Order: sequence, then C-alpha cells, then structure tokens
Amino acid sequence: MKQSSTNGYAASATTIISAILVIWLTYQVYAFIASYRRLRHIPGPRLAAWSSLWWITAALSRKGHLYLHDALKQYGPLVRIAPNILVTSDTAFVRKMTAVRSPYTRSDWNKAFRFDADRENVFSETDARKHADLRQKLTMGYTGKENPHLEPDINNVIMSLVDLLKVKYTSRGGTLKPVDMGQLLQYLTLDIITALSLGKPFGWIADDEDKYAYIATMEANMPAMNFMSAVPALSRLMRMPAIQRLILPSMRDRIGMGKVKAVIHSIITQRCAGAKTDDKPPNDMTQSFIDHNLTLGEICDNALLQILAGSDTSGTILRSTMIYVTSNPQIYRKLTAEVRAAAVPSDQVISYSASQQLPYLNACIKETLRYYPVNTGLSPKTVGPDGDTYNNMHLPAGTEIGISAWSLYRHNPIYGADCAVYRPERWLDSTPEQLVAMEKEHEMVFLYGRFKCLGERIARIELAKTVFELFRRFEWSLLDPMRPLEVEDNFGLWVQRGLMMRVEECET
Repeated sequence: MKQSSTNGYAASATTIISAILVIWLTYQVYAFIASYRRLRHIPGPRLAAWSSLWWITAALSRKGHLYLHDALKQYGPLVRIAPNILVTSDTAFVRKMTAVRSPYTRSDWNKAFRFDADRENVFSETDARKHADLRQKLTMGYTGKENPHLEPDINNVIMSLVDLLKVKYTSRGGTLKPVDMGQLLQYLTLDIITALSLGKPFGWIADDEDKYAYIATMEANMPAMNFMSAVPALSRLMRMPAIQRLILPSMRDRIGMGKVKAVIHSIITQRCAGAKTDDKPPNDMTQSFIDHNLTLGEICDNALLQILAGSDTSGTILRSTMIYVTSNPQIYRKLTAEVRAAAVPSDQVISYSASQQLPYLNACIKETLRYYPVNTGLSPKTVGPDGDTYNNMHLPAGTEIGISAWSLYRHNPIYGADCAVYRPERWLDSTPEQLVAMEKEHEMVFLYGRFKCLGERIARIELAKTVFELFRRFEWSLLDPMRPLEVEDNFGLWVQRGLMMRVEECET
C-alpha cells in the first residue's frame, strides 16, 4: 500500500514537471515565432529574422561596419540584422529618430556604458527627461562659455607635443628617429581633455609614456567588450547592476581605467570640498559642473566619459588625417602651402577663428570626418510606445534601430559619384546647391538633436589647431606606406595601432 502511494506521488511529480516543460517549450516556440513575425516585412539576411547569429558574426569579425554596409547595399536603407534590431543608412530617418521631440529613446544598449553600477551618466541614461536634465547641466561646461582658458589650454598641450617632436623625434639627413604618431596623438588628446576637464593635463606627453597603462589595458579589453556587447544574453548580463559591480574597473586597480578613475575621484573630491590645488582660478569644466549643482559622482562619471570617448574619437580623426594627407602628394602640397602661408607667429598656435579662414585645411578635416566616421557602433534607438512607419513599413513599439555611419557618410551619393574616394576638393569645387546638401548631411557626423555630441565644439577646435600646427611646422612621411596602420572595429570604436612616421622640422 505504501509502495503504491509512493509510486503515485512520483508519477504526479513527473507529470507536473513534464507539463511545466511542455508549457515552457510551447512558450519559447510561440515567442520565437512571434519575434520572427513582428518584423517579417523588413528585408534582411534570412538568418537575422530568426537569430542574432548574423550580427554576432559581423561584430566579432571586427569589421562589423563592412557587414552592415554590404547588407544595406543589398537590401535597402532599412535592414533587419537580428530578430529585434534594424539598421538604417537614411539620414532623414536618423534625423527624425534623434530630433528633440522624437518619441524614440535610447535603447538599453547604452546602459553597458555605466561607470558606476548604481548611477547613470549622460551617455548611459535612457530616460528622456533625466537625460535632458543632466545634459542641460553639462552644456555650459562643454561650450567653453564659462571657461575663457579653453583655447589657451589646448594651445599649451599642442606646443608640448611640438616641443617633444623637436627634442626627441626629429630626423635629420641620414639620421632616422622613427616616431609612433598614433601613440603621440592619443597622448595629445588625453592631455587636452584632462586639461580642459580637470584644470591640468595628466602628463602623457610630458612623460612620453602610456600613463597608468591606460591605452594598453583599454585596447586589451576591447575584444572582450565587443564580444559581450554582440551576444544578446551576455549584453543583458553586462547591463545588470549586480554584474556591473563585479566587472567594472575599481579605484583599487593599479593600472588602466580603474587607476584613472581613482586619480579623477581624488582631484574632484578636493575641488568639491573647496580645496585649491594651485593659484589658477578654477575656470575649467569641473568648476562649471560644480556651479550647476552636479553631484561628486556625476562629475567623476562625466570626466571619465570625456577621457574614454573624447580622446579616442579625436585621436582617430587626427591619425586618419595624417595618413590621408601624407599618402597623397597633391593633397599634402596644397595643405602645407596654405598653412605655411598663414600669418601666424612661430611662437604661437593659430586661433580657432583664424583657422576657419583656411578653406583647404577645413576641407581636409571635413573630408576625414566624412570618410572615416569615428562611431562604428549601432548606437540603437528604440521605437516609441505608439510605433512608427518607414516607407509604409510598420515599425512596432520596442524595435531597436541602429545607424550605419559608414554607409551614411562614406558611401552616401549626396557627396558625389566619387564618394568612396578621399577628396577634400569636393568641399571647394561643388556647386552652391550641392554644397548646401552636403553640409546638411555632414552636420550629422556629430549626431543631431538631443543626442548631438556635447564635445563637438571642443573637437572642432582641437582638430583645426592640431592639423594646422603639425603641417605648418614639420615635414611628414610614412615609414611603411604599404601598411601604415593596423585597424580594428571594436565595441563601436576604432582601435588603430602603429602609425610609424619620419618627421623633419620645416625650414622657415
């Protein structure tokens, strides 16, 4: 009797477990089919309709931008690349998604960019109202209106690079002193952003080394970050505060971002407490943020974001400009002739206003920004609660839509039939009507509306001054024109290594 009762309980348990398993499998099949059906009308690779494997493969190839561009060429300006992810190359649609009053929001992808598991920064914040409030508090510090020392601070860092090149790396005659300009330009952008943000540069150029092994550790971690961002399950784990507390850089670290985070925290803690580190009036970005009532944590997060994003993107544009100009004799001659004819004293750095009067200099910078867009990631936006339409195709609420910057700028026919060629002259010899159309497209390089890059003005000043001074004062040549640079697309950012060059002082 007891044995029969035991067998009955076992049978009931087995039945219950089997029923739960059947219900779970049924739900998974239903969810799988529903996921396919909700965007089945959007063209794209067949695998992408059922699985994220297509996008995972693209991202892990470290050439994701090329996969996206090929898909957009094949299927049109809106393509499905995963069950709930689309990508577009339509500028008008991007402008609509990012407009100030757009119902689109940032996707949860941005939350992977937290620096503190319990606090959002201006890039990771997905709540539209909170993002707008934080952005408003930061804006004045970025514009430079509250920092009269912005240009002089940039000038000082540029001159420190000029002095380093003259003293340590200038080749003469048969004497060759190879210089890794890729590394030095990264030092430059890091010192500029720390000077503007925290009142003084951290000293990458002064020490001529990768301080705190920051660059090396970031490059080493990029492949892992790329992998985790591409795999949906891992990406969701990365965004969980409990997991982020375990994996985010710690201020106890001796090197890398954790060490930089600790240095930033120490400086800003003193500033927030009213301590003065020197006699210089605190007219930097940190003081602006203090004046606009940001918390200690918010100021620290923003300083770290500036170092991570601002220095890397500006460094990418400067390295790319060096390659494209020095590898084309005609462009090199035109640019050097213009900058060396400018009436700027040799002991001074050109003012930003004066640099804007040099058409070929600005054409080269514009063309690099177009030809080599710095953001290769999707940076997806989420369709609002009421859904949307694109070319009569319904876009359900919650759909994520990314942007292919590579297709948007480098392969956009609005720039001419030769848009796949680096040609600064397009900004000088186009008709007035063509130029207006090109300028309208080009303003999207720093995004648009409420997602427009806060550091755009700083970047434009930094790029104009640096390119002018490097080509005014020095002669440049690539040591290995066949392989000037190693490039990888990781986590939406370029990793560029090994821009080895020969530099000689320009005869005056």
